[in-house]
Amino acid sequence: MTDLEIAKKLGVSRDVIMYYRQNYRLWKNRKGTARATYRSKALNLYGKRCEVCRLAIIEWHHIVPKSRDPMHWCILCPMCHAVITKKLVKITCREDLESKLRPFMKNIYSELKI
Repeated sequence: MTDLEIAKKLGVSRDVIMYYRQNYRLWKNRKGTARATYRSKALNLYGKRCEVCRLAIIEWHHIVPKSRDPMHWCILCPMCHAVITKKLVKITCREDLESKLRPFMKNIYSELKI
């Protein structure tokens, strides 16, 4: 499949697919490592879509750095994850995803006119 076909199937832009192809090595975990185990546990708990915007391309995020507590993890798309990483919105607990991040992302997406 081409990047464009994959993008159409997932309902995202071709740029998102290209981004993941170029940066795949950043998230690649060896099977059986602790990170892979925690990530799969988070996916089972919180689903395989972004918890904020429901996009199917996801990343695993620690709300509290290096925490082993599942309440301090979340599943986000690259855009929502970038907003938190760049500290445009400060998230300190899971409740902040709904109260702070979701309104911020609604505003961003409304400005994009998708």
